[in-house]
Amino acid sequence: MLADVCSWWVARMRELLPASLIGGQDGVPDGVVIETGQDGDVRAFVRRGGQEQTVPLGAVPRSAGRKPVLLRTGRSAVLEKTHVMPAASRADMERMLRLELPRITPFDSDAIYWRWDATPRPNDRARSDIRLTIVPKITLADALNGLERIGIRPKLLEVGDPPVRILPLQDDGAATARRDAIVRLLAYTSVVLGVVAVVLPFAVQAWDLHRTDAAMDALRPQVSRVEAMRRAVDASAAGHDIMARELARNGDVPAILAAVTRVLPDSTYLTDLSLRQRQLTIAGRSASAPNLITLLAADPMFRDVAFAAPVTRIGGSPLDVFSIRAEIAP
Repeated sequence: MLADVCSWWVARMRELLPASLIGGQDGVPDGVVIETGQDGDVRAFVRRGGQEQTVPLGAVPRSAGRKPVLLRTGRSAVLEKTHVMPAASRADMERMLRLELPRITPFDSDAIYWRWDATPRPNDRARSDIRLTIVPKITLADALNGLERIGIRPKLLEVGDPPVRILPLQDDGAATARRDAIVRLLAYTSVVLGVVAVVLPFAVQAWDLHRTDAAMDALRPQVSRVEAMRRAVDASAAGHDIMARELARNGDVPAILAAVTRVLPDSTYLTDLSLRQRQLTIAGRSASAPNLITLLAADPMFRDVAFAAPVTRIGGSPLDVFSIRAEIAP
């Protein structure tokens, strides 16, 4: 599945490349054109935008460094053949035709300049009609040698009347490999860029989440201390609330003890004191128990002061044994 996708992508990328890069051009490229006639005459032209202008042959070596040099030959040196081949990718078709050439033509692939053009068969999509354009190297050997002696080395061969076809003059194996490598590189780069375009937003989001988590981890000790302080404050507030409720229910115990101590005379001794729901009960001995009722009732903290039990004396003691009950004022 992945191989099919990559092959499809490479084919689409190849369609976007200029014809001069992928080889086997159908258009007529600009450059320096060397034309050899059957009588041995050699003429030179500079072609720009499809228009040709005659130039001296001696000026060609200077222009060759900036423009491609094409050798134009007549149709008499061109052989054409149509052959049926299984449909395949361009690279596979190239390899298959190199193997087939000795069988379907009188030449090996090393003895000819050649190109091929494929046309799918309308009634059989699994096979293609291959048009081979062939020029034997021996027919151009003298012309190429003569041009090389004056410093002109054509790289392309232009053959045929319209439609004009362009054939590579140099060994195309390495060039084809380089072109295929470029196409594959462009295709893989496009795939990688597509993957990056899809993955990058998620990667950026993941990185932002990672940095956020790291920042949260760095702040976690401080947050723990703040939470501990908050719990302490809440506990302190709860303690204050409990104390306030107890004070409202039973009264202020220290204040009550201070008031009892302040009101009772020095001749009075307490043996018992209890406080429950603002009800105070004290018991003990005093030189004058009835006087205690008067003293307690006179203090605004105590209300409804009364004896909780009869006053008694033990033996011949001069002290009264008493038990007094009072309500604590709110």
